[in-house]
Amino acid sequence: MDTGRRGHPRIDRWARVLAPSDRSADINDRTRPRTRLRRIAALGGVALLATGSATACQVAESAEAGFAVTDSIDELLDRQALTVGATLDLGADELHAYLSRTAGPDGRQPTPEEVRLLADLELTFSTGDPDEESRMRDLAPEDPRNSSWTVNFGGRDVLGLKQVEEVTYLRVGGEAVVEDVYGGDEAAVARAERFAQDAGHLPESLADAATGLHGEWVEVDPFQYPAYAEALARYGGVPASAAHDLAATVEDGDALLQSDNQWDLVGQLRDALADGATTHHEGEERGAERVTVRMTAAQARQALGPMLGLMEEQVERYGLPAMIGEPVADDADVEARLAIRNGVLSEATFDLGQLHTADAGSLPLRLSLAGGAALSLTAPESAGPVSPDDLTVALLYLAVREEERNEDENRADIPGPMQP
Repeated sequence: MDTGRRGHPRIDRWARVLAPSDRSADINDRTRPRTRLRRIAALGGVALLATGSATACQVAESAEAGFAVTDSIDELLDRQALTVGATLDLGADELHAYLSRTAGPDGRQPTPEEVRLLADLELTFSTGDPDEESRMRDLAPEDPRNSSWTVNFGGRDVLGLKQVEEVTYLRVGGEAVVEDVYGGDEAAVARAERFAQDAGHLPESLADAATGLHGEWVEVDPFQYPAYAEALARYGGVPASAAHDLAATVEDGDALLQSDNQWDLVGQLRDALADGATTHHEGEERGAERVTVRMTAAQARQALGPMLGLMEEQVERYGLPAMIGEPVADDADVEARLAIRNGVLSEATFDLGQLHTADAGSLPLRLSLAGGAALSLTAPESAGPVSPDDLTVALLYLAVREEERNEDENRADIPGPMQP
């Protein structure tokens, strides 16, 4: 069965694939400082003749900061893989206040549980060369990549998806979903644990389905996501709306793993800088060089497109309060704060509040960047994708097992977590 994906109808090409840097890879590292000084001197000399020495110094300082940023991005892409993590850098109380102001006096106010979910949300994405030979900056747009992403809410991973050599694998953490997403009590978490344990004892003929229901990586057919959701809703005791929302989320994430829609957050940031953004050194803090980047709102949306698009779709799907209301004009000024450690871009923080027309305050979206793959980009053992029929049979087995447990006269009448 062909499980490769060729495009996705719900994605309007959020980002280009990681494109090679226009900086030659053959330049000796020892020539970079000299080349940079020449560029700064030339730019400063032109500014001096045009506007005077004070303005020349400002221009040269901005140029030097800009060179530091572009060089730091090139260094980040100098590895065979890349990892990006995203979190909202705001406490629960501050986030509640922000969302309340965004909703306005007539809008729906956020609940404490909704605020907790957004405050604890962590997205992680890794991508790299399948052969572990080519640097990210040297890969062409059409070159394949192995990719993986996970989501959690401050604890264990709730959901994971990865594509290795055009084969898709899924992992769902049932216990984490019950506890971290739906805030299940101790008894509910215990039932999820028993469900996973029972899945480990399914017949060998259902080994692949058992692996997935046990919370491990399992090969799936991306074209069967709706069928998987239907099986969970009909035979797994999962509410239909929750099952289909989960399938839609996986579809959204699956689209980001395709080569032609590959997430290129760093490349988009580099493009935003090249399109006229200005930079300013802010000194050092906690061992990192701090740089402020000013760009237009359109450039910021371009840089954040892949991550922000995914987050906003999930916020809307699950009925959470909107992070951004009425957007500002494309030419509005937006600032981002960058951190450069040892010459490598390690962090970029965008204030999403600047993209909102109302004065809702600050909502920092922090992107942590690192060379290398923080998530595994290798394939687990698999005999092929799980079929919806096998999943259905496995769920029926587990339903019978739970029914037998409930009818067992020798079953102790003790609190849920301690029940056999």
